[in-house]
Amino acid sequence: MAKNDVLVKSDPMWRMAVGAELQRIEEICARAALGQAETVKLWRMAHVWLGTFAVIAAGAAGSMMLAVPRFAVLAGTLALGAAMLATVLSVAGPARRESQAAEAARALQAVEMLSRQARQVDLPGQTFEQARHTLGELTERWQSANGSAIPAPRWAQRRAERGILPELGEGAMLDRISDVVSVFHRTPVTAEQA
Repeated sequence: MAKNDVLVKSDPMWRMAVGAELQRIEEICARAALGQAETVKLWRMAHVWLGTFAVIAAGAAGSMMLAVPRFAVLAGTLALGAAMLATVLSVAGPARRESQAAEAARALQAVEMLSRQARQVDLPGQTFEQARHTLGELTERWQSANGSAIPAPRWAQRRAERGILPELGEGAMLDRISDVVSVFHRTPVTAEQA
């Protein structure tokens, strides 16, 4: 097994493999962060609309009962509707889910940024052990952020994918490949710089 480790460490292609994995983590986290951001919008809208309708129904029921007591049945129906909306608000917890999705989006964005920095800045000067350690740490942070995230609805995931890669044409593929290859391009060092 040690012989295989020596072969991997001496192979010049390990930087490309680590760079590709870092880019994959970056893209997955970017997509997931956008999905969580869309989920934040969903829960914020649910919180606002349910709360608004609950307040309007409760206010209308109270006003109706005080102003015109003969509409007691209608006022009672509105009061029950307001109570049901308040119950849905407390059970579903849209405010809590909104903050949880926002926190997960921030954590995923942090992993995305760290992965991009590790790929573009740190990787060219790292040894195999350092790069492998960085990759392991980023994978742990990614898994932790994934664990705290609430499931994003399918439509939110689709919107996130459209936001990340609107058109995955030949030009986009060449840009992605050149990003990976740029990690291995080193400028020659002159005698004065050394």
